Amino acid sequence: MAKKYKKKYKRLEERYDILNEHMLDITDDNERYLNDLRYLEAFIDWKNLNEEFLYFKKNAYEKYDEDLPFSRLTL
Repeated sequence: MAKKYKKKYKRLEERYDILNEHMLDITDDNERYLNDLRYLEAFIDWKNLNEEFLYFKKNAYEKYDEDLPFSRLTL
């Protein structure tokens, strides 16, 4: 009976390690995206584009192109 639990415990540890690695990747991606967002906000402010950004944010819609895998925002 103990061998059965050892195998299950080993499989559980392996799955935990995989999940932990995946979560670390997501955390790294999130930090990178937040840093990029910080620069974009600073750039918008530096170029005095705040009003244009707010206009775009309010009026933009998603445009779908059959040749592209994802939609994009446009006016």
